Amino acid sequence: MPGDLAVLSSQELRTDLPCEVEHLDPQLEFDLNFQAGFNVTIPLSSLEGPGNALRILFRIQPTDAPGDPVYFRQRFSVPPIDEGAQGTTTLPGRYRLGPGRYRIDWLMRDRAERVCADTWEIRAETLEGFEKLAATASAHSISAVGEKLYFEEPPIRRARGKLKHVKVIMNFTPLSPSRVNLLPYDKFNVMSMLRGIAREPTFGTFSLVVFNMHEERVIFEEVEVPRLDFPALGQAIEDIQGGAVAFENLEDKESSKTFLRQLFDDHVGKSDNEPDVILFMGPKVVLKKEPEGPFLSRSSVSTAALFYFIYNRNPRAYPWKDGISVGLRGLGATETQIVTPKNFGKAMRDLLEALSGAVTTPSDS
Repeated sequence: MPGDLAVLSSQELRTDLPCEVEHLDPQLEFDLNFQAGFNVTIPLSSLEGPGNALRILFRIQPTDAPGDPVYFRQRFSVPPIDEGAQGTTTLPGRYRLGPGRYRIDWLMRDRAERVCADTWEIRAETLEGFEKLAATASAHSISAVGEKLYFEEPPIRRARGKLKHVKVIMNFTPLSPSRVNLLPYDKFNVMSMLRGIAREPTFGTFSLVVFNMHEERVIFEEVEVPRLDFPALGQAIEDIQGGAVAFENLEDKESSKTFLRQLFDDHVGKSDNEPDVILFMGPKVVLKKEPEGPFLSRSSVSTAALFYFIYNRNPRAYPWKDGISVGLRGLGATETQIVTPKNFGKAMRDLLEALSGAVTTPSDS
């Protein structure tokens, strides 16, 4: 370790172990954190032999504010490689950042103590207008990229005063009918947006309804809870089988529309304990036969503010109104196309501004 620290502190480029390091600039993700990293490419010829081990150590240091460096380690086992092997192998590394400027000191060492070392600087731009969003990373924060998608959220420091009850109705169905579940990238994005909502300190209780249109059923539901159960939600999502439609619905061209109408009746209609906001969220809902108009009349709809965050990473794939948009027509809902993380940040900011009558301050409760 002392030898490694000396290499990092020298900030000298070294290629005792041949390699090329690609620096990945910070990119905003749907959790409103920046993700950056590197790809290191190594010629197979430099690893030939009965096997090897590669150890990567790097540290990230803020350069425009005081703060201690944060260290990261990675280890990779190298299988036996024949003499004269052609080609290369690439090893990735990723980390999360808040707005700020940083210097990365990086090294890789093998069993023969050969070293590849590099140093570079990056900048994550401040998200103007998003500073007050709870999901936004604080300036100069540095952390690892989590591998688990459905981890439990830590307790949130809620605001003082009257907190909002938010009902989220989330579609967890791929736009393509040939897919059973969302692609991993889309799962991460949708779950990141849900976490951004769960972390908002002015929201005190949550109701969550998650449905799948392929199976035409609600797969997960929670009612007025202080914290969403992400591990249980993850289990329900991973249990989606595809094709598990009730027998009587197989030849019913109206079954998907009937299911969606019932969903509106149960969760958007007036109730004894109404939420402050009802938020539809997820990919577009494509029905076998689109509804002719809204499912509810204005007199029968909830008094809650209505929003629809349409996760639509590829707007050209389906540019038309979907079943939820048609069902919300004439009900005063605010719809936002979520194509990029900035779209989500702006949508959250607009939702909070619409709900906020007064500024609240954080409490320790």
